[in-house]
Amino acid sequence: MISYGQKIDRFEINTSKSLIRWAGKKIVGEETAGTIQLAGGFLGVKGKQLAEGEVVVDTKSIASEKAPARLISHLKNEDFFDVEKFPTASFVITSVKVEDRQAHVTGKMTIKGITHSLSFPAEVTYGKDVVVAKASEVKVDRTKFDIKYRSGSIFSGLGDNAIEDYFVLNIVLVAEKK
Repeated sequence: MISYGQKIDRFEINTSKSLIRWAGKKIVGEETAGTIQLAGGFLGVKGKQLAEGEVVVDTKSIASEKAPARLISHLKNEDFFDVEKFPTASFVITSVKVEDRQAHVTGKMTIKGITHSLSFPAEVTYGKDVVVAKASEVKVDRTKFDIKYRSGSIFSGLGDNAIEDYFVLNIVLVAEKK
């Protein structure tokens, strides 16, 4: 239980130790995966519980070891993330509820200047000078952020060329006390 008199300790996200892995796939199951780097952010801890935070992602850093360069270039253009116009995306934590030692994080995700709520479970561990937050299989509906390219729910007749509306994020945040 959080005591309202406690101060919030701020932990800065270490961008070199943190990582987000992404995956998207066609309706027929062909998956593409890669990484995206963090630009910054923080996690706020009150007592021994995550209370607030902001994560900023460098959209220009979208990468993949296996995907062709033309696909990564396409993900960066206007059909998808439009990284020249929107070089960052963000997630701001609005609430955290803990049940059975699992954090349920709710916040506001902003991609391409469009903001929507997003909730997911996370595992948070606390050290004296470090907080590590991990979330697996976080599903994001890209169509809510005006990323409609080859969406089978928006366009008909795409057949095997349709792309799932959801992409998945696997997140590891390492935040350190400064």
